[in-house]
Amino acid sequence: MLFHVTMTHTEDNCAVYRPEMMPGIFQAYENLEALGKELNVTLHYFTWCAPDHVAFVLLEADSLSAASRYLFSIPMRQKITFVPVEHLHDTLAMARAARAQAER
Repeated sequence: MLFHVTMTHTEDNCAVYRPEMMPGIFQAYENLEALGKELNVTLHYFTWCAPDHVAFVLLEADSLSAASRYLFSIPMRQKITFVPVEHLHDTLAMARAARAQAER
């Protein structure tokens, strides 16, 4: 299952302004690959827009629980929104099947 994730935090919770947070955050990011293997989570991309305090992530996981454990391992207070998504070809296949069924 694919999840598009948006992560946002406030300036008050930003590690740039709270240097004491940096070691834990760096450690969490360094551990993401190993944690992904443990939880069967594949990270497709992880991008930041630092000025807006927002990150966008696309990951693949067997469950929302695994995806949550993966991202909540980052020790930063933030709002995390998970949206299940699918590849366009899967959406088109579903639409074709629905259309074929409706035409019967």
